[in-house]
Amino acid sequence: MEIELLSEIVDYGILGLLAFMSFLTLFFWIERLLFYRGVKVESYSTQEALELDITNNLSIISSFGANAPYIGLLGTVLGIIITFYTLGQTGE
Repeated sequence: MEIELLSEIVDYGILGLLAFMSFLTLFFWIERLLFYRGVKVESYSTQEALELDITNNLSIISSFGANAPYIGLLGTVLGIIITFYTLGQTGE
């Protein structure tokens, strides 16, 4: 496999994955915001039911936020590996 093709796959793959995660995070954030604006606390019979509805989809947002830096770091590491490989092949 050509190193230029591998380099483009890594670049666009990591950026695409981060963009996809950002889009999903924004989507779930807007969904939660709209839900919070329309929640009627008095319509819930128990506190547990209210807590379940309020915390729905927050784990998705937090897991994307926690893992995005690691995906960016993966892209950096793969970019450095490709750069060193290219330098080793050209002999400069």
